[in-house]
Amino acid sequence: MQKTVIFFSMIIIFAVSTFAHIPTFLGPDDFVNGAYLVRDIDLSQIFYYILSEGERIVITFEGSIGMQFHMLFGVPKENEGMESTKDFRPELTVYDPDRNAYESFVLESIEPEIMYEFFGDTHSYLYVRHDSTLTKDGLYSIEIEATDPGRVWITFGLKEKFTASQIASIPKWIREIREFHYLTGLAKWEMYGLGIAGILSAASILLIFL
Repeated sequence: MQKTVIFFSMIIIFAVSTFAHIPTFLGPDDFVNGAYLVRDIDLSQIFYYILSEGERIVITFEGSIGMQFHMLFGVPKENEGMESTKDFRPELTVYDPDRNAYESFVLESIEPEIMYEFFGDTHSYLYVRHDSTLTKDGLYSIEIEATDPGRVWITFGLKEKFTASQIASIPKWIREIREFHYLTGLAKWEMYGLGIAGILSAASILLIFL
């Protein structure tokens, strides 16, 4: 039994180190007062949101001269039997503190990369992989606008930092991430982990009675 607990602990630690993004599921209430503020743009984190038809959301963060800005932007890939989500391409623009367009991404002209994410065992269309050095101090804003309804995610930062309570939330996160990507059930690594844990438990019982 102790070996099984240790094994599952190792699986959890491996999953955290592999995924390394703290997930946040945003909703309309998070934008009631306007923009949603990301408090630590250096921290490795991912935000999920379901856009309504014609909706525009604004995400802001405090930046400073010389700060590294890392951002990925994607759309969950359709599941088997679904209509393709590849044509869902919202507008994405980053503005500097003076409201000048720091970076504008024309997704219509981008051929997306199909990205696999181990933690949730999901696939996405990755449209933006951006790294730059900020040139101004102040509040930056990211505007995402869609003509049609659809699901998007955006990630920031490379600094990995998880608390004990966040690690304990991993099973819940996996369910939510998979649901966001039109999936149900366990991720592959969870199924393999349960299978191996079952073998270890059976072996331990046999050793007791042999």
